[in-house]
Amino acid sequence: MKQDVLYQILTTAEDCQTVSDIAKKLFLSQPYVSQVLSKAEKKYNVVLLERRTLPIELTEGLAKLHSDQMKIEQDLRRFTEEEQSYIKIGFSPIWAPGESRKIIPVLQKQFETTRFELIKTFSINSAKRLIDNRMVDIYLGPLLRGENLKNFFLFQPRIFLIIPETSKLYQEGKRDVPFSQQLLMDLSEEKMVSLSDDSGFQKAVDHLLEDQNLSVNKSIKVNDYEVALQMAVGGLGWTATLEYMLPDLDPDLKYNQVELPHTLIQSDNGLTIHMDSNDRAKEVAQVMTRLMKDDLVARKLIKE
Repeated sequence: MKQDVLYQILTTAEDCQTVSDIAKKLFLSQPYVSQVLSKAEKKYNVVLLERRTLPIELTEGLAKLHSDQMKIEQDLRRFTEEEQSYIKIGFSPIWAPGESRKIIPVLQKQFETTRFELIKTFSINSAKRLIDNRMVDIYLGPLLRGENLKNFFLFQPRIFLIIPETSKLYQEGKRDVPFSQQLLMDLSEEKMVSLSDDSGFQKAVDHLLEDQNLSVNKSIKVNDYEVALQMAVGGLGWTATLEYMLPDLDPDLKYNQVELPHTLIQSDNGLTIHMDSNDRAKEVAQVMTRLMKDDLVARKLIKE
């Protein structure tokens, strides 16, 4: 039984209703998830998940017990020669601007004895757990908050509301439509293509609507930015997306895009590391920040 599989199951359980939900999120079979849990419970002589109730939940004290165990294993792993040579970089589904083909080659040249492992995570909660438990050294995406975390701010991306041709609010012959409070109110009454609830970006959008005392009709939820956008422009509902998703859309598609004012929504992006990270990880994070800021300036997304 691999400890990383058990770790993924237990951390995913916090956001799930059933064992089947855990299996679906991890792309595993339900019998396999149940088998891993049963073997671990026998090994440690403890009940890990209360499966007789809905929703399922971690048993009292288990979450902290497992977190402590993973931290000990991670700390010990640092002393092995192989692990010590790796810097693990977690990243959100959208690594842009500053794609890996631009960043990694420079890092490899500057840190010749260091190897890099890239780990994609969609959930903001999963990202924070990975950083907290030192399963990744650096996280790139929405800034994570915590007293033991250090942030390297890069920029706040522009956020757009996408209005499909099927919407009664769609304006023929236009691409860009100015934002207004009335438009936001009218959109909230229509069907929405939403990212799944564990998305940090979606939480920011939800908070915006809640602050405006607006309801929302999430007719579809999906854990993929690109799929959500394609469904929206395909006419299944409006959605919110980030600026660097738009260039990949077919220019012949009919939709409106409405830029949200920065004052309405907070979406700071950058790098996050743990305060206890080793010196090499901190140095890599600083170099990555510089490289990515240079890239942002070159693409005129921020000023020098």
